[in-house]
Amino acid sequence: MLQLTVFVEGPSDQDMVYALLEAMGVHQKARIAVLPLGGKRKIADRIRDLRNDDLNKFVALIDADEASVADSRELARRQLGSPQIDVFCAVPMIEAWIFADPEFAKATARSLHAREIIDRAPLPEMIPYPKQFALNVYGSSRFYPREATIDVNLAAARSPSLRAFIEGIVSLVGVDFSFKVPTSKLSDTRDVISTLLRELPQTTIVWKTMAGEKITAGDLAVAIAEGSALGNQYATQLLRVARDLIARQSD
Repeated sequence: MLQLTVFVEGPSDQDMVYALLEAMGVHQKARIAVLPLGGKRKIADRIRDLRNDDLNKFVALIDADEASVADSRELARRQLGSPQIDVFCAVPMIEAWIFADPEFAKATARSLHAREIIDRAPLPEMIPYPKQFALNVYGSSRFYPREATIDVNLAAARSPSLRAFIEGIVSLVGVDFSFKVPTSKLSDTRDVISTLLRELPQTTIVWKTMAGEKITAGDLAVAIAEGSALGNQYATQLLRVARDLIARQSD
């Protein structure tokens, strides 16, 4: 059987990766080892000379220092010495992934108030200090529900960096997994649009206003998530264009 080894920074990263891989059914295709090495430098040293082959697949996962998936993955590769194996990153850090599926996150929240806090939380990648947020919700370093199963489709729809990691694992291992958009569970159309924008490099110009102002993907993702006038204007225009395009294709 194929051996999949994922190198991560710490024990909390290890717990989250195991939760994801279990929910995806990766264990049916490969033996899994998730190894916490204690930081980026140690991961870089460990993976420097690694290569994938038919029986062994290697992946590195680290916390990001950029807001977009495209930017953060490129930076992560440089931080780890541009290795031959796949490198992924959690935006802004892996504790944010806990909240990509709110029901999963609420499974071991310490109180009703803590569960209400989770319900009011922004999209995972917009939580300013995910580790502190998790400590506030759980009251200890035991962040991850051990008996709950994460809804991978919902989590991937709400966190682009989590989706990128899952897509990489699917491609590497060949696990039979296809995404389904859980529209009934997404809280807001703004969440969907903001998440899609975060898949682009944050400095990419994605919109030019009537006044001639050029707006980047990163700024627009924040504006939409916050419900600002600029964000609402873009979301409305985008949906109208999509509506008209689909209508024309239906003729």
